Amino acid sequence: MRIVLMGDGEWAADSVLRLGDEGHTVAAAVVRARPTGRRLADAARALGARVLQPRDVSSREFLAEIAALQPDLLLSVAYDRILKRPLVALPRCGSVNFHAGKLPAYRGRNVVNWAIINGEEEIGLTAHQIDEGIDTGAILLQRTLPIRWSDTYADVLRAVVRAMPDLVASTVRGLAEGSLTAVAQPAAGTYYGGRIEGDEWLDWRDSSRDLYNKIRGITRPGPGARTILDGGPVIIWHAEYDPAWPQYRATPGQVVGRTASGSAVIKSGDSTLLVHEIETEGQPARPPAWPLGTRLGVNLTAALEALSARVSQLERQREGSIHA
Repeated sequence: MRIVLMGDGEWAADSVLRLGDEGHTVAAAVVRARPTGRRLADAARALGARVLQPRDVSSREFLAEIAALQPDLLLSVAYDRILKRPLVALPRCGSVNFHAGKLPAYRGRNVVNWAIINGEEEIGLTAHQIDEGIDTGAILLQRTLPIRWSDTYADVLRAVVRAMPDLVASTVRGLAEGSLTAVAQPAAGTYYGGRIEGDEWLDWRDSSRDLYNKIRGITRPGPGARTILDGGPVIIWHAEYDPAWPQYRATPGQVVGRTASGSAVIKSGDSTLLVHEIETEGQPARPPAWPLGTRLGVNLTAALEALSARVSQLERQREGSIHA
């Protein structure tokens, strides 16, 4: 098969090399102009393929360039741009996207993080035809990988990156042999938007399970979950939770215990959470040295009362200036 691969990062680079090993011709790699695209560019050049970096993948110039390559397949591996019909209709055997989500669930962005945050026990890898929707095209091939209770974002991402080239190679092989059957997705599914700055904050009123899943779901290489202590942010990199721990009511966000190794036991909305590693501005990552009774997060009632008092004070000052 003669292939154009659009992608980014390690999994796209490894997929290009795997396709070369399988005897396919990679005519070109389409790379995003950012540091993570360098590895794909290097892999493509190692196979003698062209490296393209278009500003607009819908432009006439780019469409003409792809048409001139006469590809059998166009593949998208972590290429985060919407590909429209004039482009995806060019290859003789169609266009395929490789998605790190178990479609029709987990359409959209940052789905590895979202799967862990939701406490899933597996994550899907899906090869699907590209249509006019977002991750809605007919499924060609799908596999799953387990997510263990203790797995973090780094663990799951590493497993996905290792498994993706095999899915790419198997899909291309199946299309070349005519052994794959496209299965239409149902209209109903779940879509996830991209995570942005501010999504990482913890609410200690949540359950221990939800807090634990969020912490491990956005830890390294993610931004890390955050809380507040004495008005400043604290990153929580590593925590632990066992569903067998007692459930009881107390003040969420309060330190209610410590371990001999220096970890802190924090009260959640229903149980507790054991925090092993934190980081604060200007300080390296370390165990938390919080004494018993320390309170993390924001006391919303107190904050609203303080805001109300401040507004009342400003109104009195304004009225005083008017009557002066």
